[in-house]
Amino acid sequence: MTITVSAGPHVRKNAICTVTLTEPTLPAGNYLLVPEKGAKIPASVQACGEAAELCFVLDYLGANETMTFAVEAADTAPRMTAEVTDRGVTIADNGAFVTEYYTGTDLAKPYMGPFTDRYGADITRLDFEIKEHPHHRSLWVSHGDVNGVDTWNEPQDRHGYIRNREITDLFSGSTFAAFTVKNQWTSHGGDPLLDETTSYKLYATDAATTVVDVTITLTAAYGDVTLGSTKEAGPLAVRMAEPLKVNNTGTMKNGVGGINEDEIWMKKAPWVDYYGVTEGRVCGVAMFDNPENDQFPTYWHARDYGLMAVNNFYRGGAKQIAAGEAMTFAYRVVFHNGDTETAAIGAMYADYATPAEIAVEA
Repeated sequence: MTITVSAGPHVRKNAICTVTLTEPTLPAGNYLLVPEKGAKIPASVQACGEAAELCFVLDYLGANETMTFAVEAADTAPRMTAEVTDRGVTIADNGAFVTEYYTGTDLAKPYMGPFTDRYGADITRLDFEIKEHPHHRSLWVSHGDVNGVDTWNEPQDRHGYIRNREITDLFSGSTFAAFTVKNQWTSHGGDPLLDETTSYKLYATDAATTVVDVTITLTAAYGDVTLGSTKEAGPLAVRMAEPLKVNNTGTMKNGVGGINEDEIWMKKAPWVDYYGVTEGRVCGVAMFDNPENDQFPTYWHARDYGLMAVNNFYRGGAKQIAAGEAMTFAYRVVFHNGDTETAAIGAMYADYATPAEIAVEA
């Protein structure tokens, strides 16, 4: 098998590339992409139902350039690993802890975190002593009005719960680790509201970035669902570590030139980047909206006090999911060293929104 990668009008640098193999001839596992000359590139294949996905990180390809690779099997240990624990799922890179997905029932809902910069400084907040917005935990999925039930805030004796029921599709590979969670959303009394299936994929990028793809599917498994028009919504949100918020050292920028809350809150944009200074270094996190999402580009519930969330409900209106139907949202989250320009967030978004073209020849 060979694959040909075409960069198109964008320079591709450390670009995450994925191609679906509709008639997969490669079993799941680790591979190498072999050019006619030069270094081989690690790749991974993950089964996806009757198809499969081949994924690799392209270190460099100039604008309008093409490159052809042969695909060969690689007998190597996976660099990125996903492991189920009694706390949820732990992700490691060459054995070093990256983050975890926490499912403990001592909290009202799961979260993913912590996330740090390449030297270990916190990018997201996981401080359980802070009283201001204590329900903001690192990276999480929720909504403030699900048939009238609030799974975003956590007012005593009134909030809803999001409970993990199953963890599936674990994958460890040379270029990414992945897993899927199946959660049930309920009222405070335990009445089911909807089912959530969310897949997480974390990539083997350079040390200065951690890239997470999040695909959320909400299914009305128990009757009609109304996701209400509320600012307490994502469905995906992140809370910045205290030193990084705009009220301290931080800055927010979006993909249409907006800066900080006055120019970003409830404005439409394809991405927002939030960065600041901690332990003497600049680091932050960017969130990318997927062009295939409903009402793209999304509005943003992004605050100077450290919250950043996608939200197409407060201005975009309530969303209805008929009984038995589902609604899907896809996002990319990039934890990075450096500011927006240093981390090349605009170029990374171009790789996400308009990926390199890949042709496969058996």
